[in-house]
Formats: sequence, structure tokens, C-alpha cells
Amino acid sequence: GIGIMAMQARHGLLLCAAFVSFAAVSVQAVDDFQVMFGTVQATGQLLTESQTHNMPSIAAPSAESSESFTVMMYDPDAPSPTEPTCRSWLHWIYVDAVGKHLTGGKDVEAYAGPTPPVGVHTYHLTLYKQTQSMAAAAAPSERCHFDPVAFAHEHGLEQVADVTFKVAAGAI
Repeated sequence: GIGIMAMQARHGLLLCAAFVSFAAVSVQAVDDFQVMFGTVQATGQLLTESQTHNMPSIAAPSAESSESFTVMMYDPDAPSPTEPTCRSWLHWIYVDAVGKHLTGGKDVEAYAGPTPPVGVHTYHLTLYKQTQSMAAAAAPSERCHFDPVAFAHEHGLEQVADVTFKVAAGAI
């Protein structure tokens, strides 16, 4: 996203410096959110359907034991990266996960592993800090056209980190 870093009046002019925070999210992903498919840590690389078939193990090493989190996994490339008419396909919502090991939570939407029909898809696993319990959160009416930003806003979630990986169609 773009944020405002500084505003300063100088000689009657208002100067505004903007910065892009994408790099900070990438760095945070390694330190603040770990996603493991078996023995493979997701770090943006190409994985196979069989590697990602089962729900990943997740951790937030710098989390406090009293903090609660939500994890969402979605595919903005559905059904095709060139024609994402179903952007973003929801693969998983896990809420009320606590502490470094993100345990004790519940699935609002059960995990569904990647099965891209065409092309190479980029999957996002995003970690959000909760500002309130998500016990009453309901699954969206459909997985197609899921809006993770709107869902986060609606539930007062604050993004902590985003981890990506890719899966190619037919890469079993």
C-alpha cells in the first residue's frame, strides 16, 4: 500500500513524501509469519498441488501469548491469471488463533488446497491481528469473488504479514 511518511511546511509549500510499503510486508512475512507445507516453508516459490493439498502449519514467532489472529488464504488469479473473473477465490479462513503457534482457533471456511485450472496462480496467506473475538464471524456465501480487504475491515482486522506461493496448473 501507499502511506504518507511525512508532511512538512517549508517556505509556504506543503511537502508530502509518500512511500510504498510492499517491501516491509515481504520482510515481515519472514519474521512475523511462517507457513509450512510439510517441511517446505512458503516464501513465494512454485509449489505443487500435492505439496499444498493439506492445510499448512502456521506460526507467528513474534506474537504475544495474549494476542489473537485471523489467517486468510485466497487466490486473486482465479480461474485464470489472464482472466481472473472469480478474483479472489477463498481457500481458507481461520480465526481466534492465539500466540506464537496460532493454536486454539476455528475454521470459518475450511481449508481447500490449490487446484488451478489454467496458468500459474499466486496464493496469499495473510495474517491479521484481531481487535475483537471472531467467534460470531460467518463464512462468506461463496468462495468466488471473496474480498479479503472488505472482510478485514468489516471485522476490525489489522494486517500483520502476507506470505505467497505459486502453483501451476497440472503441477501435481
